[in-house]
Amino acid sequence: MAYWSARVIAPLLASPLLVAASFSMPAAAQEATALDRLAPAPAGDGLSTVPSAGVSGDLRPAVGLLLSYSHQPLSVRGTEPGGGAATWVDRQAILHALASVELLRRVKLDLDAPFVLDQGGAPPAIGDIRVPAPAGGISVADLQVGGRVALLPQEGLRPAAALGLSVWLPTGDEAAFSGAGAVRYAPRVIVGAEHPGFRWSASAGGRFQQASGDSLTGSEVFLAAGVGVRKGPLQLGSELSIWAAAGDARAVEVPGRAGVEDVKIEVPGRAGAELLLTARWSLGPLTLDAGAGPGFGKLPGTPKARFFAALGIAADVVPAPAAAPAAAAAAPAGPGGDRGGAARAAAPVADLDGDTVPDAEDACPRVIGEARPPAAAPGARPAFRRGCPPDRDDDGIYDVDDRCPDVPGVSSAAADDAVAAPEGSANAGSRPTSKHGCPADTDGDGIPNAADACPYERGKPSEDRATHGCPFAVRIEGSQIVILQQVQFPTGRAEIEPESFELLSEVAAVLEEHPEIARVAVDGHTDNQGADQANLRLSQRRALAVVAWLTAHGIDARRLEARGFGARRPLADNRTSEGRARNRRVEFQIRKRTDEGAAGWKDGPLE
Repeated sequence: MAYWSARVIAPLLASPLLVAASFSMPAAAQEATALDRLAPAPAGDGLSTVPSAGVSGDLRPAVGLLLSYSHQPLSVRGTEPGGGAATWVDRQAILHALASVELLRRVKLDLDAPFVLDQGGAPPAIGDIRVPAPAGGISVADLQVGGRVALLPQEGLRPAAALGLSVWLPTGDEAAFSGAGAVRYAPRVIVGAEHPGFRWSASAGGRFQQASGDSLTGSEVFLAAGVGVRKGPLQLGSELSIWAAAGDARAVEVPGRAGVEDVKIEVPGRAGAELLLTARWSLGPLTLDAGAGPGFGKLPGTPKARFFAALGIAADVVPAPAAAPAAAAAAPAGPGGDRGGAARAAAPVADLDGDTVPDAEDACPRVIGEARPPAAAPGARPAFRRGCPPDRDDDGIYDVDDRCPDVPGVSSAAADDAVAAPEGSANAGSRPTSKHGCPADTDGDGIPNAADACPYERGKPSEDRATHGCPFAVRIEGSQIVILQQVQFPTGRAEIEPESFELLSEVAAVLEEHPEIARVAVDGHTDNQGADQANLRLSQRRALAVVAWLTAHGIDARRLEARGFGARRPLADNRTSEGRARNRRVEFQIRKRTDEGAAGWKDGPLE
């Protein structure tokens, strides 16, 4: 860590001395080449190497550092037969100190001060000549100053457009592949757009410099494009840069030693390209960037591979005005009819989602919506929030996602987080089944909670509001499945009357909805009329009949057991007809619950 701190901080502290010394260093003719091709985007822009087209700040400064490492950025070959090819520069590490400022939402000025921290390579032999090894150590590179002017703001899908210009001053060390020894300049056209979760940018232009026999590079044309996909603070993207030589093939002459003729060397390629995969993490005004990718072609400075890491910070000194454009239009006119600075400041209005509704007026500034209200249906006045997608029922869920667009409802997430059904109710432990944008229906019986008299128990429609949505005859209460009607049998027999089939169907439905109920005892009871042993056998046969009916209708037999108690457990007085009727009954006792679901249904006695 201390090593890298020294390598990074030292050039920043020593930069004034290096800049001054660079003007007095003797140039090695074959090295008068600014080798590095990575041109970082201005500090504060949305991508790493492709500049943005828009300018969003009234006064927005930004600074950053970018460290780049390129592998084998320079290969050459001899012009004579048998001259061969070789790698001249094997590696190069450069630190870019970046600064920029945005002004009046129209202009952005930027500065890039690069420093070569390390470079090297074995001196290659071209024919009988051994080319000098590249100079090592720290050196300053050509200082770049530039700017862009926004011409067209982004409107919807139409991208923003800008003109840019970069100028490189000959401050670099010509003996260290970090200076061209001449002024270079690059005009460009930039287009791009920002959308929720997505941004893109592209630029095209040329980089021009005075022709020189001492340099391996000359004038070039270039094209760069990049995209970034954002999710929360993370942005993932890819950026492509392409260069092509605009003049003749470059070649320089290397003097031979005594008795050996001079040898000309040339660049073995006329074009180059780099593809970078990038990642950015945003922490408020701070951004952390990293990227890597391959290079293609042998134009000087095109590496076999490049890696970079960067950090930056940007903040608005003057906050963006919140006033709507209409306020500027209403401002009093100045001399000559000019409405003054208010109108000029309001012209480039911020519109993050690109739906033509300014952010200051947009109720949904990050979602593409409608600028004008939709046509209302006869007799209806649909809710409208400018800049939002349509939402006819005004429940906050846009029609495109709303499963019930004409009835106010709730989101699926809100329904899933609703109050759980009370323990012991018929739907305890179940999840809500309401649809996104539809009225909440916790028990999933198709009756919205607002109209459901039993919102936590699945029921049936009823004209009686007191029972609308309530179970017909079955509910869970503590350790018992309570039936509100009795299973009917002929007198003295164990065959189930058909009128009780609907009641038993509800019992089966409750068991299917609650796999955590692992064992239920079906208990048969009689009144005290008749012999005790006969009543005991009758109650057992009736309990077995109910178990048989439930298993025939899909209930696993492992979950059921039949018990007969005869007249041993009366609920009421057997001396009255009403009491005896209450005592003739079937009960469902929950004997075991399990968290294992079906895996907990086991034969045999209870554990």
